[in-house]
Amino acid sequence: MRELEPLSFDRTLREASEMIERRTAKGEPVRAELLPPELFHEETLAWLRELTGKDPLAEALEQWLLRIREQAELGARRAELGRAHRLTLHALAEPEQTRLPLAEMLSRALARPRERAAYLRGYFASSASVAELVTRLWEERQLFAERYQTRLDSFEVASSALVSAAREFLSETQAGYETLAIRDAETFITVGLAESSHEGWPARLTPRTVTELVDRAWFEGLRVRPFALPVALGAGSFLLALGGLGRALANAASTLHSPFVLARDVFDLQQNELGALFATLPLSPAFASRTLGLGASRTRDHLRALARAHLVDARVAAFRVLLRELLVGGSGAVRRELAELSHSALGFELPREAAGAFVRVRPRDSQRFAGSLLAANRHTLLVETHEEDWFRDPRAIRQLRAELSERKLSPVSAEELSAGRRAFRTRLEPLL
Repeated sequence: MRELEPLSFDRTLREASEMIERRTAKGEPVRAELLPPELFHEETLAWLRELTGKDPLAEALEQWLLRIREQAELGARRAELGRAHRLTLHALAEPEQTRLPLAEMLSRALARPRERAAYLRGYFASSASVAELVTRLWEERQLFAERYQTRLDSFEVASSALVSAAREFLSETQAGYETLAIRDAETFITVGLAESSHEGWPARLTPRTVTELVDRAWFEGLRVRPFALPVALGAGSFLLALGGLGRALANAASTLHSPFVLARDVFDLQQNELGALFATLPLSPAFASRTLGLGASRTRDHLRALARAHLVDARVAAFRVLLRELLVGGSGAVRRELAELSHSALGFELPREAAGAFVRVRPRDSQRFAGSLLAANRHTLLVETHEEDWFRDPRAIRQLRAELSERKLSPVSAEELSAGRRAFRTRLEPLL
């Protein structure tokens, strides 16, 4: 048996994780040969499994090892998928005769409202090859799990209750979603961008302008790394950017503690909860008036547009949880159930040829959904304790900063997800 030392191996996992994050942020492929060889030694996993029950780090070390191995071993496949989406040219007949990659078609659909529908038709008509690569990736992911005698959920999904919670969430928010009158992909994007809520936001979307939307006390003593920003296309882009800031803040706080595998949850649940909490700050009337400077006459319409965009985003997150289940089940499951699932969740049928392309599914997307529910309940509790503008209250900030140092060891329970669904509806439904 290859003998390793848990704390030393923990440092190796931290370094490997940071390297993967850097390469991913730069759009560079992750390759096994770039990582420490002990991560891939044939006896390393057996050593960790033998250590389970004897060392408190063993389970978390194994989860992180599997996460890193999966990213490295399938890095080439993900790079191929990325190139197919970003670089492969497809003929486009409308609204212009040209050849464009799928990523550019989608980018133009987002940026050009008048031509949105035509670009989306071209996207759906050209995406079959990418959908095939998505299916192949998930088949290989299943083979990866079988090879290591595990399940993908063991290091990717924080709760076995998430699938049922996603179904219940879609059912419970269906009536509110129908008021948005989304019947096609064009309207779906328009509502999701919250284009009508344009007042009060900074003229430019940059890390600095996003950071300045929240109190400086959130960042004292932390080194927050640069985080990805969406293209500035509407108020919805600022919601996404604030979510990215929240996740970066949680990640910065986790780096202050050790061991790594306990400070940084393999499921990224804490990051996603804080990200969702930050992303929904603009739904508060106090944020609209005090941060964006909107008057009472404009606040109602502003909040309605943002609430609708947030509902779209949350239902997409729930849809991703269920689409993940279809992809795990194989191409047959996708073929049989995608049309009905997408019509129910999104308001229109997603073509089989666009499965996993138009709405992408990543390994830990389930935590994005879980984070949105946990954040909804957290917001309710913070308002009860610190009033509506809790995000400016030093006591609330200190409380949340302290909690960032505590790793939640138990899985998310069905009761917590249920409480989150109730809090989500209570907050959003009056705004719609």
